[in-house]
Amino acid sequence: MNDNRPIRIAVNCRVLNERRGGPARYTMNVIRELSRIDRRNFYTLIVYDNVDLDFPLPENFSIKKFGIRSKILFDYIILPVYSYFRSFDIFLFPKNTFSPLIRGKKIPVYHDIIYFEKIGFREFKFFDNLHHTVMIPVAAKFAAVNLTVSDFTASRMRELLGIPEERIAVIKEGVEPKFRKIRNRAFLEKVKKRHGIDKKFFFYSGSLSPRKNIIGVLRAFGKVKDSIPHDIFITGGDSWLDSEVTALIAESGFQERVHRLGYIDDEELVAFYNLADCYLYPSLYEGFGLPILEAQRCGCPVITSNVSSCPEVAGEGAMYVDPYSVDELAGAMLAVAGDGKLRRRLVKKGDANCARFTWKHTASGILALMERVHRGDHF
Repeated sequence: MNDNRPIRIAVNCRVLNERRGGPARYTMNVIRELSRIDRRNFYTLIVYDNVDLDFPLPENFSIKKFGIRSKILFDYIILPVYSYFRSFDIFLFPKNTFSPLIRGKKIPVYHDIIYFEKIGFREFKFFDNLHHTVMIPVAAKFAAVNLTVSDFTASRMRELLGIPEERIAVIKEGVEPKFRKIRNRAFLEKVKKRHGIDKKFFFYSGSLSPRKNIIGVLRAFGKVKDSIPHDIFITGGDSWLDSEVTALIAESGFQERVHRLGYIDDEELVAFYNLADCYLYPSLYEGFGLPILEAQRCGCPVITSNVSSCPEVAGEGAMYVDPYSVDELAGAMLAVAGDGKLRRRLVKKGDANCARFTWKHTASGILALMERVHRGDHF
């Protein structure tokens, strides 16, 4: 093999056509930064519908669209057949699974492996869970190298899947520059008026899936609500198991202080981070925990978990709690709400922590990894 020739790289980008969330944001940012730093190798971005990119693609990037919306057909029939016609050197899968029939050296990205954890609740629908528990071990076996986003997830891959350490690469995520401290007070006031924000508030953005521990947040808030003036604002999509959250809010007696807004655009999301007294992220399980960094970059104090990847990501810029202890979470909420000095310290340390995480660094690491795989370096 001529190691000096450009690499032909395919990226399964169908996640960009699906619901918003961590893997989609990851894929978008990696593609954006690769398009900026790599003008030598050739990339084909494979999707099943039009993709609205907010950045221009250089000439060495192209988009291939298949009008097939079935994930199974797309991943296990369309992509393998297409790979035989195009003969890609490397196939990058930003969302973990792939067909072993695909030609080329395969690099899956594992954001977490919660499917294999015994954590006491159903995170996914039956067939989704079955698909991943069957196909992730297959992907791990046929991968040229297994890429993950945190040391925590790498450790779980070794323990639960038996993947040798030398077959795992860790390249951490970044935080986008658009998450920043906003100096335009007029804009912030406009957002407050639009959403009826007239008092201090705690903030959470993301899904309402069980592992996000919104039940714990609401129970903790119920303990402190009479001691603080704060409301809670929740943005993000619904989950197939969020009925318990909805029921708890309805029966809480403080439903008028809990505001669910659904999806908001990124501009307003940044504003909410800026306006909140604290970002609540006491997750029971995270493969990375990108919202921690988003909040820190916006100057928002963070309360997060002392388990899984959260300490690895938040560094010294967060207040840690046992996510299974409602009393501990309630105490942290009281402390942050009532102590301006504590909030300022968390903001300062959070800002310093964010310097460790950039998408350019992520993309550079992925590019270097693909070059190693293409050369045939041993993993």
